[in-house]
Amino acid sequence: MNNLKKIILTICFLLGISSLSVAQPIPASCSPATLAYNYNFGITNVTFNTINNTSNDGVDGYSDFTTMSTTILEGQVYTLSIQTAAVSTQNYAAWIDFNNDGVFDDVTERVFTASSQLNTSGNIVIPIGAVLNTDLRLRVSSDFNGSAPPTPCLDLEFGQAEDYTVVITTNSNPPIAGFSVPDTLTCSGTVCFTDESLNIPTSWLWYFGDGNTSLQQSPCHTYAVDGDYTVSLIVTNANGSDADTIVNYITVNMAGQVIAASCTPATISYCCGYGISQVIFGNINNSTADGVEGYQDFSCSNKTVVNEGSTYLLTTNTGTSNSQDTRVWIDFNHDGVFNNTNELVMDAPNSYSPTQNVLIPVGATLNIPIRLRISSDIVDVGQLACDNNDRGQTEDYSIIINLPNSVNELITLKNSIVIYPNPVQEYVNIQNISKHKKINSIAIYNSVGQQVLDVMDVDNELTKINVSNYNKGLYFLKIEAENELVIKKITIY
Repeated sequence: MNNLKKIILTICFLLGISSLSVAQPIPASCSPATLAYNYNFGITNVTFNTINNTSNDGVDGYSDFTTMSTTILEGQVYTLSIQTAAVSTQNYAAWIDFNNDGVFDDVTERVFTASSQLNTSGNIVIPIGAVLNTDLRLRVSSDFNGSAPPTPCLDLEFGQAEDYTVVITTNSNPPIAGFSVPDTLTCSGTVCFTDESLNIPTSWLWYFGDGNTSLQQSPCHTYAVDGDYTVSLIVTNANGSDADTIVNYITVNMAGQVIAASCTPATISYCCGYGISQVIFGNINNSTADGVEGYQDFSCSNKTVVNEGSTYLLTTNTGTSNSQDTRVWIDFNHDGVFNNTNELVMDAPNSYSPTQNVLIPVGATLNIPIRLRISSDIVDVGQLACDNNDRGQTEDYSIIINLPNSVNELITLKNSIVIYPNPVQEYVNIQNISKHKKINSIAIYNSVGQQVLDVMDVDNELTKINVSNYNKGLYFLKIEAENELVIKKITIY
């Protein structure tokens, strides 16, 4: 590196350039060392805006690449990508010294976190209030996921830290409106919206589709009536305004709400593929990431109807990396509390992806959604329904118990249609969990209301449709039965 600088300075001297500007953030308060490099842990490539640097892995230990600089805008979103040569997963973190004091604050200046991944990437939002037009230090760290998660100054066991330079400049662009919600289906009626608009809006105007509005940046709103709602957001700053509207974005189904559980177990220190990746029970068939997601409540979006006194097969996919203790409870008395006496329906210690028949007992609460809980964690921890998980996770679902051969008046066609997977890439499944509602026809419409498919072969129980040839985006399923019409949203990616 010193020889390179000498060459550049010599060229500048020959060209008559009196000075050379090299990116030089102020010195950092620490430089994390690599204690015991092994197994190719560390970083082999960092890409961030115009920075694209390929290097050795953790064998180099801490690496100062602050001569590599990129200029970014406040209020914008940029993608950070990190690659590794390791064959085992790592934990990652990144920080930007926004206030230029040489110290990385692990809360306000942490801009990226990823757990138990190989190559990884994610978005970084550049906030308002950072020091502008100044060389600021960007630090990227990685280490084996069995080691302590990276912090700004912690020495790395096997991995490494690398530093780069960013320069943040004023953003003079008009805003670009955007927003999201954790789940577009709500059973409580309450939805919390997150503003994801770019270019630093200074005012917000929300239309929730039920006649109510808000001026908050990221409001929570409670809908009073079941239905589908179109949401709009108008954002403004000194340079202009923009609007974003999503038709039928929010679906409210308060009939599907489950009583709140007395606890929501957290994942304390996820590692190594522990947790739950798929649950199959009755008409529930839900595939997810593993314990990296922590506790997940699927009780609104994933439910099934079962009969009192009948037996149903429960399958939990926990992967093949580690044996786990997997336990399942059903809140039969609907009090929000799970007990091990008569509500523990599966106990599968030290196993891989256990499968077991579950008997629905006589005397359970009937005709309303009740909570089903699945926990899977490391072996020999004696997991109870409210215990936090060491490395695994807990997921909740819901079931409705009927008397045999009875008609559940609460189950309309809308509540009995299960769409999976969603988002979808190739085949979408349309499953009817009601034996009392017959599907007559299914059609698909694009986001502007044009019909793109009329399904000719409709199966009342399970219809499978190939959507791999459609353009990516939002579509609507129109499902008709006797005296009832259901519209469901799907996203093709």
